[in-house]
Amino acid sequence: MSGISIMLLIVFALFVLQAIGGVFQILNYKKAIRRVHKFGNVGFGQKRGGLSAGYIVMIACDQNGTITGGEIMKGFSFLARFRPWKSFLGRDVMGESIYSYLDELHQMDKKKRKRYKGYINALEALDQRLNRKEEEQDTGEETKLLGTTGRAV
Repeated sequence: MSGISIMLLIVFALFVLQAIGGVFQILNYKKAIRRVHKFGNVGFGQKRGGLSAGYIVMIACDQNGTITGGEIMKGFSFLARFRPWKSFLGRDVMGESIYSYLDELHQMDKKKRKRYKGYINALEALDQRLNRKEEEQDTGEETKLLGTTGRAV
């Protein structure tokens, strides 16, 4: 075999390994979603790494916006796995309000906010979900008051 053939064989083998690793990473992602969803509403966020390690964060909260759990996956390759998310910005996350974190993150300068982009996205997604649920509950109550005819009862 020539040098070019060996090089192509190595590239192909690396490509196959990457594809297999991607499948395992997707399975790990699905399992993590199921685990975190047991804790309540879930918000997702990610920050692509480029030259540094990227991350995907899943944050769960209750109806009041109190964080009940979460997991994070940090790393460069398909070998990264989701791990429990225990602390953020120097304090424990369990029992903290998503709104206190959002306030703190929005007060940071632009460069720091960029570093925490995935966390911000996950917290904002939770905020939107909770607001949407409140609106649906309010609309449901109005429908009960109006009755089926659309007129006030």
